[in-house]
Amino acid sequence: MKLFEPIEIGGMPVKNRIVMAPMTSHYARKGIVTERMVHFYTARAKGGVGLITIEDGIVDYPLGNNTDNPLAVDHDRCIPGLTQLSKAIKKEGARAMLQLSHAGRRAGHLSPRTMRLDRTGGRMPVAPSPLAHPSPGHVVPRPLSTGEIDDIIEAFGQAARRAVEAGFDMIGLHCAHMYLLGQFLSPWANKRKDAYGGNLEGRLKIVLKIIRRIRSEVGTGYPIVCRINGQEPEEGNTVDELCFIAKALESNGVAALHVSVGFGSILWDKDFIPAEATMGMPEGCIVHLAENIKQAVSIPVITVNKIRHVDFAERVLQEDRADMIALGRALLADPQWPNKARQGRWDDIRPCVSCCQGCVGNIEKGQPISCLVNPMLGREKTARIRPVGAKRAKRVLVLGGGPAGLEASIVASQRGHQVELWERHADLGGRLRIAATPPGKTELDEFKAFLHRQAANQGVRIVLNRAADVDAVLEEHPDVVVVATGARPHIPEFAVTGNGFVKTVAEILNTGVPEGDSAVIVGGGLVGLETAHYLLEMRKRVTVVEMGEALGQDMPMITRMPLLLQLGAKGARMLAEARAREIRTNGVRVDIKGEETWIHADFVVLCTGDVADPELETALNGHGIPVHTIGDCRQPGDMPAAVYQGFMAGLEL
Repeated sequence: MKLFEPIEIGGMPVKNRIVMAPMTSHYARKGIVTERMVHFYTARAKGGVGLITIEDGIVDYPLGNNTDNPLAVDHDRCIPGLTQLSKAIKKEGARAMLQLSHAGRRAGHLSPRTMRLDRTGGRMPVAPSPLAHPSPGHVVPRPLSTGEIDDIIEAFGQAARRAVEAGFDMIGLHCAHMYLLGQFLSPWANKRKDAYGGNLEGRLKIVLKIIRRIRSEVGTGYPIVCRINGQEPEEGNTVDELCFIAKALESNGVAALHVSVGFGSILWDKDFIPAEATMGMPEGCIVHLAENIKQAVSIPVITVNKIRHVDFAERVLQEDRADMIALGRALLADPQWPNKARQGRWDDIRPCVSCCQGCVGNIEKGQPISCLVNPMLGREKTARIRPVGAKRAKRVLVLGGGPAGLEASIVASQRGHQVELWERHADLGGRLRIAATPPGKTELDEFKAFLHRQAANQGVRIVLNRAADVDAVLEEHPDVVVVATGARPHIPEFAVTGNGFVKTVAEILNTGVPEGDSAVIVGGGLVGLETAHYLLEMRKRVTVVEMGEALGQDMPMITRMPLLLQLGAKGARMLAEARAREIRTNGVRVDIKGEETWIHADFVVLCTGDVADPELETALNGHGIPVHTIGDCRQPGDMPAAVYQGFMAGLEL
């Protein structure tokens, strides 16, 4: 496979063509490398990646911070932690590259908690021009003076020195995603009239000066890789101009180009692709942009963004559309992706579903990243699956074949327990089965199939159409029971179900849509909005009623805004600060900011959350069998929580 052919970057040999894309982890502590961060990256190096790119190292901390808790490379005190990190990566046979960055105007984000510039330590952000980043919550930055530009050039040079002293094999320079260097390059953000603005040569000036300053520290043979945009807004660089930039970088000694795209949760109303392509978007949706750049240069070109499957990645290389494949979220989902690909174990790769919940979503909230499908992410040292040995093996009965029950079954079986799983329906999946039904959610079917396949491969005995009750459980004489039977839908006092007019979301997505042209959805979170999308695709007229001040508040911005725009374009009526008061057989009485109105409906769908269902657990207690309750029947939550609880239950048995 071409994926596993070696390649050289600026004379530096790399064992294969798989790159770990730089992704903020929030595992640093006040800018310094932590043990958790070392184990996170080491796991990907052990997994067979050829080149590990460390997340943004901020050259001017905190003024250049791209998130609430990035990695710093602005002071020599950063070197010991960075040295530990590079050594751990290289010990596993991978090359290590540190990406240097400054967020510029994107650092100027008002914290929704404090309404202060917490990210920059209270300092006014800087940029080429006094233009605020268009994403909500950003302030107008202060334009940089030429003296300050010289200081930033020096900061990049000193950061490069630290990277070399710390033992990194290469340096990455972040000139994409509308961070500071990307802002200088683009006429969309750079309106300067001096030597650092105007035509393309002027806009390139700071980047080329930084490259020369880095060269003075690292020498001529040390590889520098630049990350650039492959597409910009209409007011930005054209494709020809982006190719010109690529050629200029090559002629100034850049060893490889990593072609990306993204502008920071903006331009939702235009035909642009985010840096993290989401569910429903095609795989490899910006490979064509890398291909454009590859045709303009002779140095290696790296492509990225929602590359998930081995055969797709291999085809991109075979067709000579790029020279290397950068995997981002796919390596969060499964750090062993390269090894499994090389060994032909493609079906064993835990699939990224492009949900952006635990990665992008957690970064938005200022939290360390996690992953819906991989509960070991960020716990690489502590959450190890250790065999129990034959003498300690137990007969485990798992009740419920949703994500929590399946994950518990897999882990328990991997540890050596004898596991049987009962599912009351004819198909496994539970909430996964329902969640995969709305448009653009088929990636969740892949995860469901993966869990089923892994459970079967591990020897879990799966029994479908088997409801659980106390007598049936006791007849099996299990050593331990894991209850993962899910939750009950929360039915508001004003709603009466069972009359064919009022439906729960599970009834709609599992058993079909009632007759009639118009629907009111009560509840405008993730589930309500995706149900609205489903009904709109079936040509229903839809009104969404949400009591909160905004719709989709439980969603990451990267998925929330495009979905709201899609619903609006399809004619959905969406009401925030609207409380359903009464449901009759022809509609819903709604209080909208203190004013009542009547909304006609042929049927009503309740998307008002779930409540725990401890009935089976309560009935089993007192019979002398240890009972572990996980997932929604313990406490309704999101799918990442269910998978994590299943994983931990399997570890603890």
